[in-house]
Amino acid sequence: MVDLFKILGLGKNATKEEIKKAYYALAKRYHPDHLSNDYKDSYINKFREITIAYKVLIDDEQRAKYLRNVALGEFEMDTAKQRRESREKLLKEGINLLRKDSRRAEKYFRMAYTLDKLNPLYISYYGLSLVLIGNKNDGITLIEKSLNTGIKSLDVFLNCAEAYIEAGYIRLGKKYLKMAMKINKNNPRVNRILSRLKHRRNNGS
Repeated sequence: MVDLFKILGLGKNATKEEIKKAYYALAKRYHPDHLSNDYKDSYINKFREITIAYKVLIDDEQRAKYLRNVALGEFEMDTAKQRRESREKLLKEGINLLRKDSRRAEKYFRMAYTLDKLNPLYISYYGLSLVLIGNKNDGITLIEKSLNTGIKSLDVFLNCAEAYIEAGYIRLGKKYLKMAMKINKNNPRVNRILSRLKHRRNNGS
């Protein structure tokens, strides 16, 4: 939201007298009628901003409404930030637990996914964790959902590759592993998945 106080060079506790004084000083400086034709066009938008700011802040009702909207906007920004930080923390915890305790990891991924059901990274990690704990159908459904977002990401491709291989869809797993390798073939997870594929071949599975 535009900071109307800043436009007039004032703080949020400015009095009406201070608002008037700031406005008249700026209006005198930027009014198009006081400038040569060379400067009129570049200053007209500035003058419009100053006038709008003044009209809102000098009116008690409009100023109160503006301040409520500012407070709401700040609250929404803080809330969005907190939700983002919570999602990121949950995702990190899930990743740390994924190979040690898949069931606990699934809970963290599920909570992260609940906070952002459109993020392909959260979707794919949650899907992978479900496959790893034996819920293959729901897990693969989420894997497909993450791919349908159309966002190409190394971690998403690796999660899809692992999930498909774990679920027994080897061809699909190899497909997304190759896509991941095109992005970064030296990623440590690539080698782990390749080793898993080799192990499955050696064991005839």
